[in-house]
Amino acid sequence: MEYNKVINGNSDDILEQFIEEGIKFDLICTDPPYNLNKDFGNNSDKLEMDEFLKITEERIEKCKKLLKPNGSIIWFGIHHYIGFIQTIMYKAGLFYRRMNIWHYENGFSRTSKAPLTQYEPFLWFSKSKAKWTYNVDDVRVPYKSTDRLKNPVYYKGKNGEKKIWQPNPNGAMRGDIWDFPTLAGKAFEKEKTPHPTQKPEALITEIIKAFCPKNSEGKYVGTILDPFHGSGTLGVCCEKLNREGHEIKWIGIELEEKWCKIANDRLKNI
Repeated sequence: MEYNKVINGNSDDILEQFIEEGIKFDLICTDPPYNLNKDFGNNSDKLEMDEFLKITEERIEKCKKLLKPNGSIIWFGIHHYIGFIQTIMYKAGLFYRRMNIWHYENGFSRTSKAPLTQYEPFLWFSKSKAKWTYNVDDVRVPYKSTDRLKNPVYYKGKNGEKKIWQPNPNGAMRGDIWDFPTLAGKAFEKEKTPHPTQKPEALITEIIKAFCPKNSEGKYVGTILDPFHGSGTLGVCCEKLNREGHEIKWIGIELEEKWCKIANDRLKNI
């Protein structure tokens, strides 16, 4: 199997091929069509509800078969349908870990008849009930205040003993709210492509750091699949990490040739 490339084709068919070949991945991280009538160059985002749920169920079943025993799925969705997708993952026999929230405050609204949307959820399910990858120290965030660090913080242990909490020098544990701005405005004009649902590199890189397996030297060495690669953000993030000495193997599958070209151009320009 040749890794670190973009495959132009229908992921529903290619996933079946991977299953037949016995290929497995540590992490499947993907941002499939939300079924909100977006124009990706095809009708993949314009399905009737029953068809959308049926095809989502089939895709999740295929993804489960492609996971290594301790692998995970990160699946982006939208608040309209995320509950359905979560239920499908439970029914597939995957194990719920967390529904995370990508939160942003620089979006805009096309209507004044509902609250401004400031988030998109992404689900994390594991194949195993007992073992999975989460690199807690790789994705720590700065403490909001340094005041609490000036004096010792005491608490009681399980047996009632007095214990002292020491702040981690790398920051606080990341919560399930992931704050990253959207690719709006001049600040992101070099990163933004014409793709209508492109995710920020900063967000996807952080997800890779959190859920990709590492070796004993602390290098990311997992295999990652994105069945809906779009403009290629996952591949770009993996390759930028590989330039830093990591050894991630990745595959991106994309139906539309124009997005594959943009993805490959982005890879060439790293």
